[in-house]
Amino acid sequence: MCPSYVGKVGAQLFGVVNRDGKVQFITPLTVTEEFIQQNDHLEQRFRFTGKCVEKGCAQWNNQESKCSLSKKVQHLSTIKNTALSFCPIRSQCRWFSQDGNDACFSCNEITRNMEELLLNI
Repeated sequence: MCPSYVGKVGAQLFGVVNRDGKVQFITPLTVTEEFIQQNDHLEQRFRFTGKCVEKGCAQWNNQESKCSLSKKVQHLSTIKNTALSFCPIRSQCRWFSQDGNDACFSCNEITRNMEELLLNI
C-alpha cells in the first residue's frame, strides 16, 4: 500500500492532520464521493492510502524497483524516535517494507502537499 496516495473515491483515509501539523493515524475509512464534496484541500488535511502503482507513479525508481519517496521524506524529520507509533497500514506499507523502521519515524510529519520541500532534497 502507498502511504502517500491521492485523495479520491475508493482510497482509504488513514490519517488526519492535527493543528500542530502532525498526522494522527486512524483506522482506515473508504473515501466516498460525499466525503470529497464536503472537504476541500484533501491532501493538506488528510492522509490516504491505496494500492501502490509502482511504475505508474512518478516516485517509482525503475533502477532500484522501489519507491523513491520513502528515502526523501526521511530527511525531513529532525526527530528519530526509538519506538514506533501506531500505524494502521504498517503491515502492508510500501515504505515500511522497503526501509523498515526508518520509514516510519517521519511518516506522521508528511502530507502530500510537500512537493516544494521534496524538490530540494
